[in-house]
Amino acid sequence: MSRALTIVERVVPDAERAEYLAALPLRKQRAASVPAHFWVFEHASDRGRFIEFTEAGGEEALAAVHGTDVAAQCWREVQGG
Repeated sequence: MSRALTIVERVVPDAERAEYLAALPLRKQRAASVPAHFWVFEHASDRGRFIEFTEAGGEEALAAVHGTDVAAQCWREVQGG
């Protein structure tokens, strides 16, 4: 089975920043229970602009992590790449 990945960009207003950041550990824990890996990066010079990566053993696992989040588009691993 090939690995699968989602990449979601989010822009979080300053007023919602603390709530967004506080929710990340729970989201990471929920992904780990699937099992999946979850990473979040913030743009170095554009505060509040985040990229979320979720990686798992397949599309079904990613669907379990994301639920109805339509922003999450799936990428499949290319063997030999």
